[in-house]
Amino acid sequence: MMIADADRYSLPVRPRPIHGEATLGFLMRVARANGYETIRQLRKVFRTFDAVCQGLDLSVTERRALFGPYPSYWGQNDFKHGLTASDFNYSLMRWCPYCLRESAHLRGLWLLKVNSVCCRHAIRLVDRCTSCDNVQRLERVNFEQCDCGTWLADSQGVEKVHSFVVRVSGTVEASIEKRTALSGLPPLSLSEWLRLISYLGQFSETFQPAKPGKIANLYQVDTAIHLFSQASRLLDKWPENFYTLLAALHRQADSQLSIRKTFGSLYRVLYTDLSGACFQFLRDEFEHYLHQYWFGVVGKRNRAFKPETIVSHPRVTLKQAAKKTGVAQATVRQLIQAELISGGRIDLPSGRKALSVHENSLEEISFLAKGCVTLGEASRLLCLPECRVRELISYGIIKPLVSRAHGNAATWLIPKQQVKQLFFTGRASSHLSSTIIVKQLLKYWHLRDGEFKELVQALSEGQLVAVAFQSVALGNVTLNEQETRQWLVEKRYAAGLSLSVDEAAKRLGLKQQVVYDLVKLELLATIQDNLPGRRVTRESLDDFQVTYISLAEYSRSLNRAPRWVLKTLDVQPITGPIIDGSRQYFFRRSDVYIDME
Repeated sequence: MMIADADRYSLPVRPRPIHGEATLGFLMRVARANGYETIRQLRKVFRTFDAVCQGLDLSVTERRALFGPYPSYWGQNDFKHGLTASDFNYSLMRWCPYCLRESAHLRGLWLLKVNSVCCRHAIRLVDRCTSCDNVQRLERVNFEQCDCGTWLADSQGVEKVHSFVVRVSGTVEASIEKRTALSGLPPLSLSEWLRLISYLGQFSETFQPAKPGKIANLYQVDTAIHLFSQASRLLDKWPENFYTLLAALHRQADSQLSIRKTFGSLYRVLYTDLSGACFQFLRDEFEHYLHQYWFGVVGKRNRAFKPETIVSHPRVTLKQAAKKTGVAQATVRQLIQAELISGGRIDLPSGRKALSVHENSLEEISFLAKGCVTLGEASRLLCLPECRVRELISYGIIKPLVSRAHGNAATWLIPKQQVKQLFFTGRASSHLSSTIIVKQLLKYWHLRDGEFKELVQALSEGQLVAVAFQSVALGNVTLNEQETRQWLVEKRYAAGLSLSVDEAAKRLGLKQQVVYDLVKLELLATIQDNLPGRRVTRESLDDFQVTYISLAEYSRSLNRAPRWVLKTLDVQPITGPIIDGSRQYFFRRSDVYIDME
């Protein structure tokens, strides 16, 4: 039964606040104990919260034991701990069944929208009846029992939460008394923890919000637990999991030169929404991540960064690298393309590639570039035409660091040491017969394929010796002409006087493609010797001519047209256009001449 209006400043039943009890929950207990069905009915008698406190004769200490706001229709709240009205849930009740069983009062922390965990029992808070699945509104005064009759302390179906969620929840709860910290993180106040969790919890490795800010349905435990768990996971093992998030967002973004665009809304959260000094640890780790993994350049346009972050960033542009090393910018690019130095590359949507170089590579760039010569410089040093230097490269005698094989480089970079290895010192002779210089030999002797390579190898191995005491470049090496010719004759004889396929075609009087087809069909035997490509010996040519005859040759012997011969001849050709797609018909001589008989 309600008390009379005249006695509104005194209450017959005066419950005492419990430390940490929700102010709203305390009003519910007071209303229920004094016969009111809702706290709005209590409000009609006691116009302000201060009047209720006077009616209960609460001391200052007892009032301080309460946590959280009372409904706005009771008057203006004086929020503590830096909290605001938007931090609290005013409509729906949350509770821990175990805590409610131990003491029938609502804890103030349960009213925080972000909080969804009981760290004492390591479970998720409940916001629905386990029997009828109805939510429990905070206007009603009986918070121990649902309208369906089920006791809310029933712990059936409670969900355990991960240990890292419990650790973060305990740290947040402890921050009511003082600033608290997790391992590796600075101490934060309660309001700072809630702000951190509400923003950071929106991000995951597979999702980032387009416009982080107010979160819809945060009054529901399902939404709050997802937010709290995700933030707890990122804060656990700090900063390892935070780096994992940054790496995931980095990979998923379209290649950008802009850090702001690459990291999207997370960048805005770090430098705008969480711009307070207490959250500097987030920006420090973000900038440390960039120091290690951002392949672009961090310039002065990144004004939000600390000055030391910009100054200490280890990557420079190709232009800056070229200027610092005294090397052409194209050369730096070619060294990166040849993977001789490590370079960061960002593939832009336009198709362009933005390259950068780590400062640790600058010394190596300078060393590589100064220890190399271009193709033209190598040609002048060796006293040979550029085409001959290219031959040496194709043979593997000279191995350039950069060539057209590396990203179509316009400039060749050839180590000077390899060029110097093609300088030769020989012997002097008082009675020399005729001599010849290597570059003249190359011009007039019509060396076969690969014989230039063998000539260089013979000089390197001492089979041929230069006629000079001083070191001489390959092109100016003077050789005894008679000894050199004898060496070449023996070399060719040892090779079995083999012919290239093109040369064999000329000897057979056939087109090159026809002979290549014969080789492919193994009708013309070839060998693979120390010369490049397949080679045809005289024996294989003789065997082929004895064994096979072309339709054209056979038709000429009959003085008939090839079409007529092919139509009237009863012998099946062994190769030809209708047989295997080759260009000419060939028969076995034994078959056609037997057919003639």
